Amino acid sequence: MKTIIVVLAILTVFILCYIFIEKAELKRLKKELDFIMSNDTNRILHTEFNSKELKEFVSAVNMYLSEIQKRKTEIEHKNNNLMVMMRNISHDLRTPLTSAAGYTDLILNSDLTEDEKISEMKIVEARLKRLTELVDSFFEFSKILTTNKEIELETVNLIGILEECIGNFYEDYKKENREVDFITSNNKISISTNRTMLSRIFENLISNALKYGSGNLTIEVISENADVIRISFTNRIIDKDLDTGRIFDDFYTTDISRTKGSTGLGLAIAKEFTEQLNGNIEAHIEDDKLVIDTTFALISGFS
Repeated sequence: MKTIIVVLAILTVFILCYIFIEKAELKRLKKELDFIMSNDTNRILHTEFNSKELKEFVSAVNMYLSEIQKRKTEIEHKNNNLMVMMRNISHDLRTPLTSAAGYTDLILNSDLTEDEKISEMKIVEARLKRLTELVDSFFEFSKILTTNKEIELETVNLIGILEECIGNFYEDYKKENREVDFITSNNKISISTNRTMLSRIFENLISNALKYGSGNLTIEVISENADVIRISFTNRIIDKDLDTGRIFDDFYTTDISRTKGSTGLGLAIAKEFTEQLNGNIEAHIEDDKLVIDTTFALISGFS
């Protein structure tokens, strides 16, 4: 009987010590968590306490901390991009606006003939059109950076969307004595995507080739395998300083782009939309030609 009492007493002391130590460890973990939450740090919780439940708890907390840090980094990145955007807006918008104001003042305060006034008004119209394009680009990109709305997907015919986008630029290329050569062996390729975003990707790539390339633009649809389709955009470049490692960066422009009033957002938007649609976009130079490849997952192959 005495032995049983002694054993129970030892077990009681052991349990009380265990509870005391566990309580002390919880208190330490709370203090450590308070420090992490109130400071800009990537630290996580650690415990050497030999308790399966406590270790699982610490692991779960660390997962939440990791997610919080990830979201915090994303927010900081978006905020930084917005700050860069605001600085560029003030500069890029001022140029066409100042030019339009100058020509307007010339029309109002100079003895110009009607033909001269019409000529000057066309210049003002072009500047205001450019201003509208800038505002639209900045507005669209700001929405990309700030929205967390879930993307609505639908099954679409990729070939049909490409043909529609090419048709939208037919007259523009014709004015430059250029063409878009569309190469595909299929009349229908089904993918799950967002129609508006996919159209915007293709339009930006076609527009970029028109503004900053020369000669014809070749668009080729290539079957990578049974699951992936590649759309390749190829045109001859006129800018030898083009950095393919940076052309998708926000506000990246070269000297030629700047003289044409580029915001550097067209390809950045194309890249962002492509990645949001779980696709991939890359660029490289091959024989003085810029090649931009986009790839997307298929859902039902070719037909």
